[in-house]
Amino acid sequence: MKKYLIKLSALIFCLTLTLSCNQDLLDIKQKGVIEFDQYYANAGPAEAEALIAALYNHYYAQLTYITTQVFLDVLSDDNEAGGNAFSDQASGFNVATAYIMTSTQENLSHMYVQAYKLIFWANCIIEKIPDSSDARIKRVKAEANFLRALGMFELVRWFGTPPFVDNLATALEEPYQLPNGDHAVIIPWVLARMREAADALPAISGMGQQAAFGGRLSKHAALAYIGKVALWYGTRYNNSAILAQALDPLKTVVNSGLYGLLEDIFMLDRPAADLSKEYIFEYNSVDVSSYPINQADNRHQWTNWRNQYQTMPTELWNGGWQWDPPSGDFGRFLEAHEGGIEKPRFKSTLHTYEQVLAMTYAPNVTPGIFAPLSANEGYWRYRRLWFYDDVYHEIPGSATATKFSKANHYYMRYAEVLLMYAEAQFLVNNDADGTGLAALNEVRRRAEIPELGSMTYQDIKDERRAELWSRGERFFDLVRWGDAATALKDKGKFRYTNYGYKPGTTELDIRIQPGPGNGWDPKYELFPFPYTQLSVNPNLKQNPGW
Repeated sequence: MKKYLIKLSALIFCLTLTLSCNQDLLDIKQKGVIEFDQYYANAGPAEAEALIAALYNHYYAQLTYITTQVFLDVLSDDNEAGGNAFSDQASGFNVATAYIMTSTQENLSHMYVQAYKLIFWANCIIEKIPDSSDARIKRVKAEANFLRALGMFELVRWFGTPPFVDNLATALEEPYQLPNGDHAVIIPWVLARMREAADALPAISGMGQQAAFGGRLSKHAALAYIGKVALWYGTRYNNSAILAQALDPLKTVVNSGLYGLLEDIFMLDRPAADLSKEYIFEYNSVDVSSYPINQADNRHQWTNWRNQYQTMPTELWNGGWQWDPPSGDFGRFLEAHEGGIEKPRFKSTLHTYEQVLAMTYAPNVTPGIFAPLSANEGYWRYRRLWFYDDVYHEIPGSATATKFSKANHYYMRYAEVLLMYAEAQFLVNNDADGTGLAALNEVRRRAEIPELGSMTYQDIKDERRAELWSRGERFFDLVRWGDAATALKDKGKFRYTNYGYKPGTTELDIRIQPGPGNGWDPKYELFPFPYTQLSVNPNLKQNPGW
């Protein structure tokens, strides 16, 4: 998205957000504010692009921000909540990771409300901006069409039967009285809207040309999400007809020649990978010192190591809050899967204590743990850290202790497309032509692990686990595969604290304490509808078990 559009979008979004989705408030004439209907009715290409830029910003800042990702991660077997201790309840992560949350969990309410806001503002663009032959307006409407479908898809993934809002009138007439929707109706609608968007959106001009295209949706990004929706729904609800719809869109992306894997896996999540051939869809962080960075965008501070418990290497900025660290289960899995801790995918994802100690430190500083480190079994996250070279140091007014990363936030990488294609091929036609295996092996080659001569479903599952760590996908994967009961049976039952090396040895002193959780409960296959929504909507029925 062009920089001037992002600046203008902030103004327009502030203007529009002063109005409520409630019809009564929309009828109020506010002094100093451009009338709602008039603004959309008179919107030209520049105004339309400002509105869609605001919608992109809303999707990033509200639906996919770090707190949502951490919440989904800590529900899986691959991550722990982190923080100081179980009593540290930032965003309710420790309650979530112990599987003892309730319908009052703030993450649930946030996702529910913000997804419907995304759908509302997308419908405003689609229905209130007059149809036009202008290519810029057509593109904006296609993007809005995709984003409202993506919002409904996420609501189905989280809640199963969310109220179905497919037009502006539905939301305006009785926004708090809609009954549960039917996912068997919603998902075909989502796929149809995404297909419309794919047919209307431009493609990037060639491999390596993403920077010229920008961070907006492309034709092939929309196709990739069609594949994702169909694959998720087809496996989650055992719907072979929907599952089959995943194949052709994913094959089109793979065969397009427009995307590829970065040769250096260490570039991922760093500014060097921004708008690269691997990123299918990403949020473009504006890389100019004169632009005021969103003060809420401290995503790397959430996951960076805590300087209160260990010495910080010079590669990293100051210290963070250490939420979302890897679990011991994941560390051991990845070490075995990769065939050692020096393989590029392992080392670019995690570090062992020995690898942490081998990083660069200031002179006369002793590296290592100097206070008990909770939620640590001997593995540290390395991907998506707060690297000193990646942050803005020159932003006027930037707080001394808080810096903001220049790295873009990606929603989907080409590696995920390859793995979805391998899975779809395996399930739909038993990989009749071998192209699914070839896609799987392309991911393995970059990781420098042996290629497979044939693949099983477990091979596909393991490759997704290794490649897509800490992207909020593992929990949904376990549920849709029917593996959650086994993988999460002990979730929350134990807590681990790392005290560093035992005196005079190189053996880690990791102590286990009882945790407050009881492990997996089948009711978690669907999240509960937020208590706040149930209290105002008598037509909304709670999910089973909650």
